[in-house]
Amino acid sequence: MKRVPKVHVIGAGVIGLTTATLLLIEGYDVTILAKHFPGDMSIDYTSPWAGARWKTLAPNDDARLQRYDADSFKIFWELAKCRADETGIMVIPAFDYYKDPTADQRNPWWKKVVPGFRKLSRKELPKDIDIGYTFTTVAITPERYLRWLQSQFVALGGKRKHIEIASLTDAMDDPQNTVDIIVNCAGMHAAGIQGVNDPHINKPVRGQNVVVRAKHIRKTISVKTKQEYTYVIPRADGTVILGTTKDEGNRSAEADPAIAKDIMERACKHCPELTNGKGIERLDVVGDIIGLRPKRNGGPRVETEVKDSPSGKPILVAHNYGHDGSGYQASWGSAKHAVKLIKEHHETLRAQSSKIQELLSRL
Repeated sequence: MKRVPKVHVIGAGVIGLTTATLLLIEGYDVTILAKHFPGDMSIDYTSPWAGARWKTLAPNDDARLQRYDADSFKIFWELAKCRADETGIMVIPAFDYYKDPTADQRNPWWKKVVPGFRKLSRKELPKDIDIGYTFTTVAITPERYLRWLQSQFVALGGKRKHIEIASLTDAMDDPQNTVDIIVNCAGMHAAGIQGVNDPHINKPVRGQNVVVRAKHIRKTISVKTKQEYTYVIPRADGTVILGTTKDEGNRSAEADPAIAKDIMERACKHCPELTNGKGIERLDVVGDIIGLRPKRNGGPRVETEVKDSPSGKPILVAHNYGHDGSGYQASWGSAKHAVKLIKEHHETLRAQSSKIQELLSRL
């Protein structure tokens, strides 16, 4: 009887938890190694701070990223229908507006993925907007969803270990030498892990948002221009996220009041229903959100390689990180791809090992 392969997953953000859960479903013995788990609210833990609604950023010419986002939407849609309260996922109408749209924005690949997609007529567009769409999407409350995802992982037999990983060999550290597979889902921390060796990792991109109470808002709005990106994202708990900014290399956890004011003004301009047209002074502000997005040139890294452990044992190392601001909307799709690669390549590695053992037994 074959031994169940032992897997160490680095990172407990939305990508790590999703990948680890799918590996458990496939029958692997999985332990998550992470400094932060759901419930932690450090700026170094990206997932709790996300805007977290499905809005694809995959280009029209990138079938891989399209597949990640489309597969993820299907699963979020099903969860919203059967586990809405537990997961914090809700179905809402979306309105996307563009000023000076690109070719991709004029012909979105995803129009057949989401229900109710429709191009807005000229009279439905706000002033100074060139093109817009409405469709139905999902919005996610990150803290609730992460706790639910972790509960599924634990219920399936998954194990957790609080540890800060400085090198891939740290994740191979096992007195019985039984670790077979490492899955690197370290997000923006991948650049600091010795042995990852990825020249395409960028500095984290800081985003600042504002949280307000506005339970009457039940639609999401996004406005994209060449200068800025504004969004309004309601959540199941009655709060609404107003955003956003992109500031590469800035790791400050302190909110900038001037930026917060600008975000609120933009949000109220594009969604006057927030205060019934009475301006930002009437917003019921809960606080600020500061998060760091794990940016990587070329998009997320989802691939495998083989590295030797300190004892010389070949270990399959899979990577699934670098999703920038698309972590939630790509989570299930990229995790499915990573698990597929792991299954294929670990079987190859195990077959090679068996052949060597058979050869040695004949000596």
